[in-house]
Amino acid sequence: MATSPIKQLTTGQRIMGGIVVFEPHDSLKVIKIGPVGAVTLTPTLTEIESRSDESGTSQLIGSWVTQTDAVLQIADIQMWTDALYDAMFLASRTYRTQTAVASTVLTVDDVAVGDVIQIPGIKPTITTITDGAAEDPVAYVEDGTGFGDGDYIFQSSRGLLEFVKIPSGAGTDAKVTYALAAITAADKIVEREIMGTSGIRGKVSVLGVVDGGLPGQAVDYIFPDVEFRPNGDITLKGVDALNVGALTGKVYNTGGAGYGFVRPVSN
Repeated sequence: MATSPIKQLTTGQRIMGGIVVFEPHDSLKVIKIGPVGAVTLTPTLTEIESRSDESGTSQLIGSWVTQTDAVLQIADIQMWTDALYDAMFLASRTYRTQTAVASTVLTVDDVAVGDVIQIPGIKPTITTITDGAAEDPVAYVEDGTGFGDGDYIFQSSRGLLEFVKIPSGAGTDAKVTYALAAITAADKIVEREIMGTSGIRGKVSVLGVVDGGLPGQAVDYIFPDVEFRPNGDITLKGVDALNVGALTGKVYNTGGAGYGFVRPVSN
């Protein structure tokens, strides 16, 4: 039997994983997005056709591309970074601020066991809680352990106060005296406004990885201008599946860079 002049390829095959990184256009920092389940590029071509019907049937004699588009999809993102929050929620990011308040009082009417109160402000500090009596006010004691050793539980980061007991002899109301510290943008307490932007835009690179025990060629995929937007539902809480994210990005053709590049990686 004759030997085929075309031999099978046994090396140089593209066997790879990949690391996805994102560089926002307004930043020099490269952000790792991942681990991710899959990255998919979907090019779309819009064509105009030329046909001839001289033979009695419409026959295709030419086709010209009039529009090119591409979409980049990243699925099963398992690491939740600032960039992922911004993209999935179309979030406009700002820093919360507040003016210092040395001491102020919040009155809780008809307080009962189980009542939960929102203390106004950012990270308030409770000084005292009493029943507000003019003489010999009855003090509430904080339950610092959560085992019922006091009268109330307080979480400063959320400003939530829960009454777990009413002290013996206390009146019907409770007066909460608290203070607020000055907070500036330098403290970087982030707040994200949902649906505050149209997307997050920057450079996306998929850095190819070849398994050390396999022959192959790693390649990088470079997309200089991608605008990410949410891709379907966002699971805020779920106990039956991994809490993963997904993004869809419009791939733009930028001047001098085109839609992107595939670059072999040399060792």
